Amino acid sequence: MKIIQITDPHLVAPGERLYDLDPAARLARCVESIAAEHGDAELCVVTGDLADRGAPEAYVLLREILRPLPMPVRLLLGNHDDRAAFREAFPDAPVDPAGFVQSVLDGPGRRLLFLDTLERGARGAGVLCARRLDWIAARLGEAPGRPIHLFMHHPPRSVGVRHFARMLLTSPDALFDLLHRHGNVRHVFFGHVHLPVWGRWGTLSFSAIRGTCQHIDLELDDPDVAFAEGPPAYGVILLEGENVIVHQRDFLAPAPRFDAMTGRRLAGTAPDLSRTILP
Repeated sequence: MKIIQITDPHLVAPGERLYDLDPAARLARCVESIAAEHGDAELCVVTGDLADRGAPEAYVLLREILRPLPMPVRLLLGNHDDRAAFREAFPDAPVDPAGFVQSVLDGPGRRLLFLDTLERGARGAGVLCARRLDWIAARLGEAPGRPIHLFMHHPPRSVGVRHFARMLLTSPDALFDLLHRHGNVRHVFFGHVHLPVWGRWGTLSFSAIRGTCQHIDLELDDPDVAFAEGPPAYGVILLEGENVIVHQRDFLAPAPRFDAMTGRRLAGTAPDLSRTILP
């Protein structure tokens, strides 16, 4: 199963900029690259912070930018989002009975869970309240023994960067208790950290990708990291039997490519995505 992950587009109202970047132009280029190179993917998941300030206009813009994607799209919410404004722009987005933007998708031999960790007033942290945890428990209980993969915005536990220490999932033990009880949860895909990172929490593997808007410099111990312009990226996820493979695709200005045998520069082998949109 091939899945595309986009994260943290941080869209603002049309015509506005964020950290002197154009989030909409960067996301549109991302969609162009996905459609050209990975149109055969079975799903695209956008793992939160869809809008930077939850503006209704940003969600309308998001809907238009994503329209050319040839595969189904699941949209998750992050701490910058506004649930009501999102649902107004995406009335058909699946939600759980309590109105949280949580859903499930069964693929060949596996189950995908999409979680809603948005909680207003949590100061950037993520929350899975009792109602959300009950929904997760029920969905896990429906798939005994089946491999499970989670998609969410907030990492449940530390990624080794001090800046995020207070902006992880609050009370993660309740979630991990459910996951261990199921016994076959394989991987957590998340956003939020604006960094590429891969690893394991005990027996559970995880990954995040860089995202399409602002990034942070890697400062492990500095509580006040700086935002950086860095190249935007999306993820290409391959779920093959027991294996989880994650590639990160930089798409804005790819380096030239050369034939491995002759050393000659290759022309016309990839879409022309070298046009810069940065100042």
